[in-house]
Amino acid sequence: MKALVMAATLVVGAHFLFNGTPAFAQDVLLSRAETRAYHACLYAAWVEDNCRIRSGRLGEHYDRVYPTCTAWTDRIFPLDNRRMWQNNNEYCWNAARATR
Repeated sequence: MKALVMAATLVVGAHFLFNGTPAFAQDVLLSRAETRAYHACLYAAWVEDNCRIRSGRLGEHYDRVYPTCTAWTDRIFPLDNRRMWQNNNEYCWNAARATR
């Protein structure tokens, strides 16, 4: 009985795998340039979040430390429209898809 269930699972999985349309794959996968932009965006977002956390310590002047820390991130990937509460992964995925 286990073998029958396993075989049925494999057949159904193969059916979905082989009958997927290429258009669906275009919605899921990123091109090489989009992947580079996605990774650059994630790195720049991580740096900005790290600078925001570290510049808020007692004795630090946020207005001076944060801009100094993040001055070079625009050269990596501009995070113009990113909100502080927004998910970095979602923002970077959408930004990378827009770089076409």
